[in-house]
Amino acid sequence: MTQPSIATGLIGFGLAGSAFHAPLIAATPGLRLAGIASSQGAAVAAAWPDVPVFADPAALIADPSIELVVIATPNASHAPLARAALAAGRHVVIDKPFVADPEDGPALIAAAGAAGARAQRLP
Repeated sequence: MTQPSIATGLIGFGLAGSAFHAPLIAATPGLRLAGIASSQGAAVAAAWPDVPVFADPAALIADPSIELVVIATPNASHAPLARAALAAGRHVVIDKPFVADPEDGPALIAAAGAAGARAQRLP
């Protein structure tokens, strides 16, 4: 029997996204790399030819098949992208640092709770 998988979208394909997050998502039982949003579409297509490429993170977030969004973008974009993903009903994982502005942290955790997403701070 095939194990169900969580359709996971990755936003960002710089070093963190390409070298760490995409391979980890693809190798983790229960997760499926279902889309990558990046301005480097050709690099994404070359590395992951069977994975849909989104030029705009908003389009990946809006894709109804995406259940979990992993954010591996420049630090200043973490909070806005996480807010958008939570508002769309997606679960979210954010690469470190969690947020660039410390005031964004509690607000995102509250937004996750309001959206029914699990918010957990890891050590």
